[in-house]
Amino acid sequence: MSMPTQDTNRMRRVIAKAPGGPEQLVVEPMTEIPRPGPGEVLVQVQAAGINFLDIMHRKGMLSPPFPFTPGLEGVGLIKQLGEGTSPALAVGQRVAWINVRGSYASGLVVPITQTIIVPDNLAAHQALLFQAITAHYLAYEYRNVQPGDRVLIHAVAGGVGQILVQLLKHQGAWVVGTTSSQSKAAIAQAVGADAVINYGRDYTFLEELLSLTDGRGVDLAFDSVGAATLATTMKGLARGGTAVSYGSSSGPPPVINPLDLIGPCTRLAAGSVFSYITEPGELQRRASDILAGIRAGWLHMPESKAYDLELAAQAHRDMENRGAPGKLYLTH
Repeated sequence: MSMPTQDTNRMRRVIAKAPGGPEQLVVEPMTEIPRPGPGEVLVQVQAAGINFLDIMHRKGMLSPPFPFTPGLEGVGLIKQLGEGTSPALAVGQRVAWINVRGSYASGLVVPITQTIIVPDNLAAHQALLFQAITAHYLAYEYRNVQPGDRVLIHAVAGGVGQILVQLLKHQGAWVVGTTSSQSKAAIAQAVGADAVINYGRDYTFLEELLSLTDGRGVDLAFDSVGAATLATTMKGLARGGTAVSYGSSSGPPPVINPLDLIGPCTRLAAGSVFSYITEPGELQRRASDILAGIRAGWLHMPESKAYDLELAAQAHRDMENRGAPGKLYLTH
């Protein structure tokens, strides 16, 4: 079984032609319909999520050889089953994925080990799970968070930040976030942040952070900004506190000398969502937790902004310029 004729005539994909800026992204027709092999399914992509990792790939960092189709996550409908697929999967079923290259396309072959069955009644931005599963591993892998623990989240109005606030509040933490504008601060407060620091464009936050915590600092800090914040983040930790570096939106994080951690008894950790979905069943367990939170009504996915596939370059510009909070995604 292949995609319906009217769909194949409109099949498109985004191509990153060469390392560089958003102008390197172009849209072209898909000349061939991808075919699923054993243990794979062909999916008609409804929405492809945009993540900062995609921008890094476009710039030539950690990317496959150029030209290539960016994108790692999406949601769509199964159109064809390869041999040996699970009986739980069927043509017409809605699935999501978070680690399949080439997702900025109308059609994509997805390994069944990467498919996550999602309800039909979820909006596209709710079914895009890369940021939610990232927030899940951050919230549960670095500290057994207890009521009253103090936690700092940089870029709190972003997709991961908003979800992370809710996961930590669900565990009873006191959460402070940083943002670059008052409008983004309002978004963070709306999802439950106890305090928000507007660090503007110069990333100044330490004095206010220490004031909010009575000079003590925080027990746990999540830093996806990197160059502009990590050194200061370490200074904002309480004794025995841990900072987790998981991104570099402002540039590569600075080198931290372990000797500087001895006196304050602080820790620096790092992580990647891909490392925390490698064990059998781990991806499904994390996704199940997220979907259960949505069903229960205490977990809300961030507001979103949709772009037509033709506007992929503009979507990348908006994300790089910190002009759009929440989840950005491409539609077909």
